[in-house]
Amino acid sequence: MFNAMNVQDDKTGLEWQITPLFSKPMSIAFGSKECCNQLKKYADDAEWLYDSESSGAVNSGVSENRYILDQDEELKNYFLNLCYSGLGMLGYNTEIQITTSWFTYTGKGGMSREHKHVNSWFSCVFYFDEYDDDTSLISFSTFAEQIRVEPEVFNYLNSGGFKVHPMTGMLLLFPSETVHQVQHGANSKTRHSLAFNIMPKGKSGTEDSTFYY
Repeated sequence: MFNAMNVQDDKTGLEWQITPLFSKPMSIAFGSKECCNQLKKYADDAEWLYDSESSGAVNSGVSENRYILDQDEELKNYFLNLCYSGLGMLGYNTEIQITTSWFTYTGKGGMSREHKHVNSWFSCVFYFDEYDDDTSLISFSTFAEQIRVEPEVFNYLNSGGFKVHPMTGMLLLFPSETVHQVQHGANSKTRHSLAFNIMPKGKSGTEDSTFYY
């Protein structure tokens, strides 16, 4: 049984129960300073692949190494435990594995194209660097409604997008099919982050959809 939001229309006196059907959760937590410092060292040694502007990206790229966390088992387990906690808050109790992990780069005036992650269940972004007011935001969006009417007041129930300002140590956990991008920004200095994908491990699903990952 889910708890609906009870709201009252002051104009008519009508009381409404509003249930956010099929919500797409984004969870935020903060990791340790030691973890951030270790990732900064790895990022300093990273080799980069830069996006072409024809892809819709500007002055951005990713690390050549798409398995950053595989080089540090302790760090990988640290993030696994963070994700176990976050997924547990969403009601999941299943074994998981980190598949790919890579650094992202966004330079001055840079942005990434809109994208989502395939072959993945949940995805994460971890902000280990230093950020300021000029740092590009990450935005999440969904497909526009078939009939679009602009609401008078935007809220979690009617918005088609959501923006997050990076903060040192911030971890974002979200379903991999969620469309997102690094927005165009001033970026007074290079904006780095760590991204990684999560899949279930072992038995998943039910009946004729059961599969062992």
